[in-house]
Amino acid sequence: MNQASNSLRPRPLEGIRVVELATMVFAPSACAAMSEFGAEVIKVEPPGGGDPNRRYHLLPGMPISDLPYVFQVDNHNKQSIALDLKSDTGYEAFCKLIATADVLVTNYRPAALAKLRLTYADICRLNDRLIYALATGYGEEGDARDQPGYDSVCYWAQSAIESQIFPIDSWLGPIPFGAGDHPSGTALFGAIMLGLFQRQKTGTGIKVSTSLLANGAWANAVMLQAQLCNAQFGEKRRREDSYNFTYIHYKTRDHRVLKLSIVDLRKDWAPFCRALNRESMIDDPRFAELDQRSQNMKLLIRLLDEAFIEHDMSYWVTRLIQFDIPFAVLPTYQEAAEDPQKLANKIVVPLEHDKFGSIHTISGPITVDGVEKACHTPAPELGQHTRAVLEGLGYGQEAIERMLAAGTASQYGEV
Repeated sequence: MNQASNSLRPRPLEGIRVVELATMVFAPSACAAMSEFGAEVIKVEPPGGGDPNRRYHLLPGMPISDLPYVFQVDNHNKQSIALDLKSDTGYEAFCKLIATADVLVTNYRPAALAKLRLTYADICRLNDRLIYALATGYGEEGDARDQPGYDSVCYWAQSAIESQIFPIDSWLGPIPFGAGDHPSGTALFGAIMLGLFQRQKTGTGIKVSTSLLANGAWANAVMLQAQLCNAQFGEKRRREDSYNFTYIHYKTRDHRVLKLSIVDLRKDWAPFCRALNRESMIDDPRFAELDQRSQNMKLLIRLLDEAFIEHDMSYWVTRLIQFDIPFAVLPTYQEAAEDPQKLANKIVVPLEHDKFGSIHTISGPITVDGVEKACHTPAPELGQHTRAVLEGLGYGQEAIERMLAAGTASQYGEV
């Protein structure tokens, strides 16, 4: 349960009960964000294995740790109840839970929802104030609606983002785990807030949804819009032949890598040259104007490579900040996790874990002025709160024992 708030304002979702019937990252991340603002989130999982994401830190190639960090990120502050929804008694308990809820969040595929009697048409009869939030891979229509969808294919591949960044002379490295799911989860969070706002005005619930496919398209909307306008795309080029020097990476003397992002090329050209100690380039007829730089881009990139390799990264950080040039140092994961800017903005926050002690974790990306987010708690064990939730729904001890004995429910720590 969430800790009491000592902030100036109450958390805006206090009193909201969310039932999460979801796996992996996309939908659970939206529920985790709601928990930070006071929502009570009850995660419903099948007995036995639960959410497969509980074990995804063990995948070959993932960073090695005893702490199930993959599951922790998106399941803090939640309760877990283990119910077999394929059984009559498990389904009955789930329906009772839904009757008490404000929001149901699910990412089950449409065919599975129909088979389990969990479609919006099934569920809205139980609670006409319920916000039914559906997260899908490919959307609710079309031939692919029931195909398994994950961010690696729906978000990154089908959006054409990977098509753009895939190297022309080698293979692309793996996209970080959940990197498309988390921004999509933020969109789902927004959809749920719209649903709650609509209910506040009308008094009745509504169905809201979003998909990995839609979010991937939105992430790459500028380039897709170019195609929809029949724009002419340039050929993919190697780095040394890039169209623009301002969005590529440069190596420094100490073998670090920085990336520029100079948007206003007219305003920032002179300061950039001064930052690089290349004042002579400001009025150089080969580079002084945009058209001239474009015609001599290959030479310009070579000269910039020669400039950046003269000094260590610490020198360039000082210079680029001094002249207000947008850039980033490509960090190691340790540097990214310990970034003082993330700590200052409470993006990286403390977590007291009952098994692993004092650690840190990543907070959701949303803040509300004057509201302190709920402190993160460890992700629940499978079925950790089964008895407590069933008791809260009015089940007596005898009925709970029958469900546990039959395997239609399970409680963590009990055989």
